[in-house]
Amino acid sequence: MKLIDILKSDFNFSFSLILILSILSLDAFSHQRSESYSKWVLEEDGFSNFIKASFTIRLSNLDKLEGPLYGQWEKRVSENIISSFSVNENCLITDDPRLDISRAEDIFKVSWLLSCPNGLEEIKADIFFDKDPTHSHIARYTYSEDDSFEKLFTSQMRVWKIAESNQDKESSINSAFIDYIILGIKHISTGYDHLAFIFGLLLLNPKLKKLIIVITGFTLGHSLTLSLAVLDLVRPVSLFIEALIGFSIALLGIEFLVRQSKNKRNFVNNISLFLAFFFFAYIFIFEGKDILGFFGISLFTFCYLNLLTIKSVRSFSLFIACVFGLIHGFGFGGFLFEVGFSQEKLLKALIGFNLGVEVGQIVAVSIFFILLSWINKLKLNYQDLINPAFAISLVSLGLYWFVYRII
Repeated sequence: MKLIDILKSDFNFSFSLILILSILSLDAFSHQRSESYSKWVLEEDGFSNFIKASFTIRLSNLDKLEGPLYGQWEKRVSENIISSFSVNENCLITDDPRLDISRAEDIFKVSWLLSCPNGLEEIKADIFFDKDPTHSHIARYTYSEDDSFEKLFTSQMRVWKIAESNQDKESSINSAFIDYIILGIKHISTGYDHLAFIFGLLLLNPKLKKLIIVITGFTLGHSLTLSLAVLDLVRPVSLFIEALIGFSIALLGIEFLVRQSKNKRNFVNNISLFLAFFFFAYIFIFEGKDILGFFGISLFTFCYLNLLTIKSVRSFSLFIACVFGLIHGFGFGGFLFEVGFSQEKLLKALIGFNLGVEVGQIVAVSIFFILLSWINKLKLNYQDLINPAFAISLVSLGLYWFVYRII
């Protein structure tokens, strides 16, 4: 029997490959977009000017950037964060920093007060850029009730001359809009999980016309939830959302293997048994953490894969793209609402960021489409193994991301 026939018919063989690749997955591939946010609010008190500063980052990001958070890490980390910002020389810290840590919401926040006689003139940020060159930091400076500016800091752009922004408001607003487009492009280009999902959609839909329809569904889904997250109308559990993104990638790979399998029913039954085992093991080990969400995705997966075994049912790619697009949208949006935009600037930030995501997505789809088309045209030995191997890799990475993030 040819190797391709074994791969298509033998669940145990495919599962063994998936398990091996999952174990061999490197932590570098579990990259979660590294972002942080800060607010700088000017308050006048008689003849004195004070700046209320606050810094926010996901705990899951902080854990990767600062190493395991154990012992008396709070003071060390907060001091490192505060010292990574430099402002004009006449500004002095006037009190001890205050911490707000929520593991349920995956948030670490540190606040401090500065005495600045001349207000805030510039900000220099070296925050985490030495540990992650792709790190992005968004700062917002509010100097009156209705006036504020935003700035995107990257490893290449670490200085913000606030006085110059104040002198040319229109230019500053346009610059902020461009910054959010850049941030959106960076978000998709460094979001390996999102790129893997897009590749999975292409694997299931190699024809250009169908691919365009599916990508459109994915775009509509993530644009909707991106807007809801940024507008703070819906606030999901970020860690579980990140885990679901990994699961969505694995599901695309599993769908491909089920469709290629000669014995779809046996393949689906084995996957269902594995999910049931993992579900009950998770209950006992983690004592019901995220149990409703876990039960929901288990039930969804069971129904979804069983529908795939019905010959009369057509591809679910458009449906799955829309459904998981909703989940990926929360991942795209992150917690940008923490910056606290005014309504006018929020709309521009949302449009700019989403536009950047779409630009990055179009580029990624184009590259993947050309790459797969070129590979499929080559007359290689074991040509029929290439796409199943890609699918197994997606399942392996997706399961690794899912397990890594949910525990």
